[in-house]
Amino acid sequence: MNSKNIKRIIISRTDKIGDLILSIPSFFMTKKMFPDAELIILVRKYNYEILKNLPYIDRILKIDDYRQETLLEKIKYFNADVFIALYNDKFISKLAKASGAKYKIGPISKLSSFFTYNKGVFQKRSKSIKNEAEYNLDLIYKLNPEKYNENFEINNALILTEENLNVASLFYKNNNIGNKSLVVNPFMGGSAKNISDFQYANLLQKIYDRIPDLDIILTCHISEEERGEKIISQINRSRVFLFANGGSILNLAAIIEKCKVFFGGSTGPTHIAGTLKKDIVAIYPNRKTQHPTRWGTFNNPNVKYIIPDDINKSIKEKYSKKNKLFSSYDEKVESVILDSLEEKLNN
Repeated sequence: MNSKNIKRIIISRTDKIGDLILSIPSFFMTKKMFPDAELIILVRKYNYEILKNLPYIDRILKIDDYRQETLLEKIKYFNADVFIALYNDKFISKLAKASGAKYKIGPISKLSSFFTYNKGVFQKRSKSIKNEAEYNLDLIYKLNPEKYNENFEINNALILTEENLNVASLFYKNNNIGNKSLVVNPFMGGSAKNISDFQYANLLQKIYDRIPDLDIILTCHISEEERGEKIISQINRSRVFLFANGGSILNLAAIIEKCKVFFGGSTGPTHIAGTLKKDIVAIYPNRKTQHPTRWGTFNNPNVKYIIPDDINKSIKEKYSKKNKLFSSYDEKVESVILDSLEEKLNN
């Protein structure tokens, strides 16, 4: 592939926060391989803030801002040389075809993919043999293997603005939060199993009583504020605070950046903590398509994964949309979490 002929590259990643964060290394590598090409990223509106400060991205297109027909026309107008779909569905396939790009790269796992991506990569991501970020990078490798190997570097850093850092500093200062702080995100979108609000409250009450001078910060979106306040009232301890974020998601990132340890499930804020290189204790399922092998944080060795159905192997977890909570969570699992949190907080 002649790099001189590549003037504009479109990369699409239009799903959730965690998925996007695991795509950042791919955006970085693409620009490093083709520094003179314009790099355009397609995202959902709620993910725009995550990427807006990254200097190697030239343009971000929020697909929610357009009707489908208008977006297809806009993609065609860009006259891109390369279209890369890190995640594929029927609409992304339409965008790839509409781009008219000479090189269309995407995961080939279904028959329809063969007719969309002329530089496709055979991937069975459901086998979950590597991290999602590595699956994404395999697609970038396809663009130019020689350039990829010459320029290979992992960079998944978020960039926080002074405004984001000030929000966090003010929150910590106003609540007199010390150096031993635990940030907890109990809320998830349902893509993986979680423990209940009551179980979070009971667990956090116990870790609070174990660790002297501990401050606990629960984080949530402003829409979950009432639920967060209820958990805090159940914990019933003095140094427990709620950060209900109604602004940029990077404000949440700044809160996490200042903490000592982060605790949560398989969700976006955990990946934010991962890319910020925080010490993390995370609850994950033992299901292949949700396992930390694929959906764990990337490029962060400081994570302790707690897998309840791996600890309690006698209890067979049922996985369906109806079963959103771990049935294998009990005092044994709780004890492992408490010990892991204590070890990291006292490290």
